[in-house]
Amino acid sequence: MSKRGKYATLNLEAKMKVLSRIEDGQSVKSVMDEFGIAKSTFYDIKKNRQSILDFVAKQDRPLVVAGQRKRTTGAKFGDVEEAVLAWYRRQRAAGVPVRGVELQAAAERCARRFGRTDFKASTGWLFRFRNRHAIGGRRAAAEGARVDPEAVERFLKKLALIIKHEQLLLAQVYNGDETGLFWKPLPGDTRAGRGDARPPTGTRNQLSAFLCANASGTHKLKSVVIGPSKKPVALAEVPAAAAALPVIYKRGAPWFTRESFSEWFFQNFIPEVRAFQLNILKLEEDDVKAVLLLDKTPAHPTAKELASPDGRIKCLCLPAHASPLIQPMAQGVILSCKQLYRHKQLEERLVVWEQGDEERDSRGEKATAKAQAYNMKSAIFNWAKSWDEVEPATIANAWKNLLYRSEPELDLQGLEDGDYQEVLERCGEVEASLHDVREWLKGDEEDAGYPDDPQRDPAGDGGVQDGEGAEGDEGGQRAAKFKLSKVRENLDCLLDFVDTTLEFQRFYFTLKEMQQEVIKKQFQRGSPA
Repeated sequence: MSKRGKYATLNLEAKMKVLSRIEDGQSVKSVMDEFGIAKSTFYDIKKNRQSILDFVAKQDRPLVVAGQRKRTTGAKFGDVEEAVLAWYRRQRAAGVPVRGVELQAAAERCARRFGRTDFKASTGWLFRFRNRHAIGGRRAAAEGARVDPEAVERFLKKLALIIKHEQLLLAQVYNGDETGLFWKPLPGDTRAGRGDARPPTGTRNQLSAFLCANASGTHKLKSVVIGPSKKPVALAEVPAAAAALPVIYKRGAPWFTRESFSEWFFQNFIPEVRAFQLNILKLEEDDVKAVLLLDKTPAHPTAKELASPDGRIKCLCLPAHASPLIQPMAQGVILSCKQLYRHKQLEERLVVWEQGDEERDSRGEKATAKAQAYNMKSAIFNWAKSWDEVEPATIANAWKNLLYRSEPELDLQGLEDGDYQEVLERCGEVEASLHDVREWLKGDEEDAGYPDDPQRDPAGDGGVQDGEGAEGDEGGQRAAKFKLSKVRENLDCLLDFVDTTLEFQRFYFTLKEMQQEVIKKQFQRGSPA
């Protein structure tokens, strides 16, 4: 969804969401406010409903090719590529693990040696390099096994037969994958980051997230998030109803288990897929079917255990050791979501200074205070918003390797390493280097979202349980420091701003409702000032 003047221009996914809201009986105004569209756009989408649905339903079915993958393009900087690949193979032969940041640093050294001043070892370059040379992530390396090409071929043929025999649409083929997310830390050498009371690793700062979408990119299921606390203080004010959170939050162990995954499959995946195909694709009941591709991990039950009662919605396991190389979610989708999350995290936790603001001496204290106010609730909402912003084209592109044997081209939606450094500099954090930014961005790139050892104690490294820990200690302090009179004053100022700024006027009534509730609480407490 992009902005064009006052209103937004909607992509296919957003138009389908509008149709879903119409199906739910939501008012014209509520849909206009949510998507930032004009009334004429709303009625155009409603009028063209059938043509939009037909376009999605009649997409070409995936044609899986059994032959070897053929690259049509090579690396732009071939000499740098060859030198980095040779270095990487020497490191791996010596048993040295190589992270993404080490590959980027090696590439920049080689580029300087060859005099390639226009070369950038960006996140996009790293993704393409790994994809071209079948360099997987932590799971493949940890298992200590090479990818079996014959097993991959057998799987591709099996998938092709299932798609052909069951006449599956792209919109009926799904993939889901877990990832770990260190939700709190900031890049090193930032004033705001120095206020973090705890180290960047450990379950107190870790969430596990699961992303799932279909091959056309038209159906992204609600992300599942598992946190280390059964009763996180930051979520205490959020109603218990599932609809109150933009994710499916599971309290308890900080990782996925067979039980929690099975619960998601039967309680969420099957109903959501059915609703999408019946209400959005407008398929007949007998045509509702789907296959979910999963990798083999201790956190997943067997494919035989994961099937709907009628057998039409089922799972298919990817071959062992090959999932980081051919699994669609690992082909840039999770990476894109994390890049978007990191950008939102920076924007929310840092202080943007404008001309006329306080003296520079107070920046450190203010930045630290703002960074410390960032809690799990903020992280969950930012993660959900980031998943919502991953483009359907990014998801569809990630399936090219698996379905068509063509190299996916990563589109990070305008977010490369240097963009984060620009945000830091804009907020006065000039000491953080590009290396610091890359270390921060890649800090959890190889975290699978579940322990290597399925017997590992979920609380073994100090996981917070029952709401205990730093967040519990700080929750009361955060609540106590806000005076209703100050909140009222800020809301009044914000309403004046919204009322005089055209592009923000759609938020006026929401803020006005909040202002009225604050005033009501002031009078209840006997302090109307």
